Amino acid sequence: MSAMAAAAIAAVPMATGFAAGTGETAIAAEDDELLAEAGFDASLPDILAKPIEEPVIDLDALSEDVGSAEETTATEATDQDETTAAVAINDAHDDELECLVRTISNEARGEPRDGKLAVAQVVMNRVASPLFPDTICGVVYQRRQFSNIRRHQPNRSGPLWDRMVDIAIDARNGISEPMVGEALFFHARYVRPGFSRTRQRVAQIGGHIFYQ
Repeated sequence: MSAMAAAAIAAVPMATGFAAGTGETAIAAEDDELLAEAGFDASLPDILAKPIEEPVIDLDALSEDVGSAEETTATEATDQDETTAAVAINDAHDDELECLVRTISNEARGEPRDGKLAVAQVVMNRVASPLFPDTICGVVYQRRQFSNIRRHQPNRSGPLWDRMVDIAIDARNGISEPMVGEALFFHARYVRPGFSRTRQRVAQIGGHIFYQ
């Protein structure tokens, strides 16, 4: 560039607001003043200028966490199913239940709940014993064991019958704690059968005495 041309350019005046050699600094200062007047933080451009740190997602770890959660859910579901199966109650109103309810009615109709349950538990103890038949009806109808059972015709309706059904279901499923342990025999308090002299007495509940 010739000296004449350079002198001509230097003679051209700068636009208003600019200073030779400090134009960018003047613009930045003026912008800061305008932002401050408008209520904005003048340091905001510096914040925005900083690089944004994005979270790093470990897909392998995430997959492992999901798999572990699914396994835990499956295990909990299995445990719940097993627990439900373990406490499943046989409440079918079948012939076996009928025999047990009839025995409760025949032997302990006037007894409190504990007395009724104790009689029913003796029947179930006999079912479990090798000394007696292995079914409820077999135990109940065994000769010379439960007097008058064949002729006993209870009323199969009303709240008393319903309570005895509930007690029979309880005894058949072993829901309540044993009232008389492993007792296999019982009799009314006002009689004294021969076995009472040779059997071990374990409890007296209501109007009955129970023996192993």
